[in-house]
Amino acid sequence: MAGRQTSFFTELFFISQMFLNIATQQCGTGGDLYSIYQMMLKGHTYKTFKFTLGTLECREACLADDRCQSYNVVMFIAICELNNRTKEARPEDFVKDENRYYMAKGPERGNRICKYRIVGKISISVPLGSIFELPAESCEEIEASEGRQAVNGNYWLDFTTSGNSTSARCA
Repeated sequence: MAGRQTSFFTELFFISQMFLNIATQQCGTGGDLYSIYQMMLKGHTYKTFKFTLGTLECREACLADDRCQSYNVVMFIAICELNNRTKEARPEDFVKDENRYYMAKGPERGNRICKYRIVGKISISVPLGSIFELPAESCEEIEASEGRQAVNGNYWLDFTTSGNSTSARCA
């Protein structure tokens, strides 16, 4: 009985995600999210919180926070882990985990003009290294995360991961 109930809530959650994805697609390919079941990004979580099953609290928290690039959901116990990196930026940290699923903004991350409208709030998708609060470790990491076209310009970098970001040019 408990297994059926858990399965029902999991299906309900995925259906609600699907309907919200449809709504955000009107913003263009950079606006949608995708999920990968039983995978997670390890070592890049900056915020963890419990949420109510069947709600979109985790998604809303990520879209409302400039630092959030992706998130992991711990299934069945409803824990959200906001990440400051994506699997593209850190493929070596993208690992299998049977109790989680990974969510990230769509693969076409170059379209940054799209605004997400969530419960009356507006959040802009922010590229890695474009703001002081979300520095990259290197120009190579920006290229891996944002694509080759995004690398030419000034970015915030934290080469030593010390928390001290500096503006530098990537070419």
